[in-house]
Amino acid sequence: MSESELELLRAKAKDVTLSIGDIIIDHIAEMRGILVNRIHHIDMVEDDIFLWEVKLFKNNNSDYTETIMEEEGLKFSIAIGTVEWHSVEQN
Repeated sequence: MSESELELLRAKAKDVTLSIGDIIIDHIAEMRGILVNRIHHIDMVEDDIFLWEVKLFKNNNSDYTETIMEEEGLKFSIAIGTVEWHSVEQN
């Protein structure tokens, strides 16, 4: 991947604004998730980072697991296309 392609992905990821209630679909893990809470975390190395509490569902199963996802990594996955994003803020 060239540096210009990487910069385009970074710009696309920067345009993603996640909100509580957004739905994500991870096409690699075949999971669907709902963003339930945004957490501000102060890290000694990375400074301020944001994390998301996510309820993940596998296929059509009603059972779920809860996990934490780092916001910048999630945005980059959306920009790349491995995670599909459906915002509650979109019309």
